[in-house]
Amino acid sequence: MAVRVQTLGPLAWNLFRPVGSIQGTDEEAQINPEISPVPNLHPQRTPGGKFKLPSFTISVTVNRQETMVIRTARQTAELLKHEQGHYDLLVLVARALAREYESLEADSVQDLGQLVATAQSTHDARAQAVDALYDKETDHSRNRNGQQRWDLAIAAALAAQSADKILNQDL
Repeated sequence: MAVRVQTLGPLAWNLFRPVGSIQGTDEEAQINPEISPVPNLHPQRTPGGKFKLPSFTISVTVNRQETMVIRTARQTAELLKHEQGHYDLLVLVARALAREYESLEADSVQDLGQLVATAQSTHDARAQAVDALYDKETDHSRNRNGQQRWDLAIAAALAAQSADKILNQDL
């Protein structure tokens, strides 16, 4: 069984909806990446009689309605790279989630469903925590040293394929 992660690849400004302002923040741009929900799957039995998930693909997409850029903002490469960082962090979380899904086995379909729900909840919380830390330490791309530190860590984690932490944060 393999759980694959499908991504959009490099972001472009055309994914961002131009707006007058972004409510509740002083950010110039905001991306809302999402992990697709687990489809309605038919669990498989292992040779030992346990249940596991079949092969499927997790897609990391962008909620276009909630992905915005202020009309007057300078749509710089640096700002887009910062938003790409948010997206890439969710890709890393999706990879970690996929590895966990692959390892799940249970005595019943219901128990497997509970394990899936727990994994989703755990990784969702981790995604929110690492995303908040990213914005805090980069000051929404305005802290160049912080941004460079995160850019290097994200690139290394993406290259590793099996990263389960980034800057000591669980994925």
